[in-house]
Amino acid sequence: MKKFLIFLVLAFSLLNANSLNEIRSSKTLRVGVYDAQPPFSQLKSSGEFEGFEIGFAKEIAKGIFGESGGNVEFKAVSANDRIKFLQDNSVDLVIATLTITDERAKLVDFSNPYFAVNIGVLTRKDDEIKEFSQLKNKIIITQKGGTAEDYFKNLGFNVMTCDNGAAGCYKLLKQTPNAIGFADDVTVALAYAVIDKSVEVNVKNLGASDFLGIGVQKGNKELLNVVNDELIKLSKEEYFKKLFDNQINTFYHGLADKKYFLLDDIYKFFL
Repeated sequence: MKKFLIFLVLAFSLLNANSLNEIRSSKTLRVGVYDAQPPFSQLKSSGEFEGFEIGFAKEIAKGIFGESGGNVEFKAVSANDRIKFLQDNSVDLVIATLTITDERAKLVDFSNPYFAVNIGVLTRKDDEIKEFSQLKNKIIITQKGGTAEDYFKNLGFNVMTCDNGAAGCYKLLKQTPNAIGFADDVTVALAYAVIDKSVEVNVKNLGASDFLGIGVQKGNKELLNVVNDELIKLSKEEYFKKLFDNQINTFYHGLADKKYFLLDDIYKFFL
């Protein structure tokens, strides 16, 4: 019965999905992104989104619309509602550091991966956290619904979650003396270490490498195929290498290693 109900939910979701032809006809691609997670994406006071996932989304849109052209409508999502936005057909794609996991793959379809990441822990410099063992028996803050939450819970840590994005978790760390660190994708943790010199990331490369993918509503194969074709094209054009050299490395002031991002070796199999 449970499997049958899941099937009905997924079937109903697909009926509500915008097909590739409908997206092209409307000339609008709706993309779920973060509004406060630099350098990936953020909503500026001007009302415009910016960040390298924003530029990435626009490149994907070019492949979808072709010469006819079209618009990208960005919608703010949180870590906890990214999947829901796809299932409810509130967006066509989610490009918001969405880690590919087996559990999520039961609910949405994923593109080929575009970045590789591990977990890093943002800590206060005054606490002098230099190694993983110093985190034990301490409270770790994570985004609700994020991969770091599962990682630390599985290790038996006391986890405090926040559901208002990475910025909310960062503020919670600053306001909660008994919480030792904020754990997230290392790229997210490093971003705050760049912005705020009172925090640092010495504990990183935790867990196996995870891969970020573009989320597509379950069963929307035509849209997924176009997205994957565009990813292959971008890799062939060395888009991700240029992105790292011109934007990512500049933002992180050299703190981020290319191994956290680039998957050129994987895409060689498609070229």
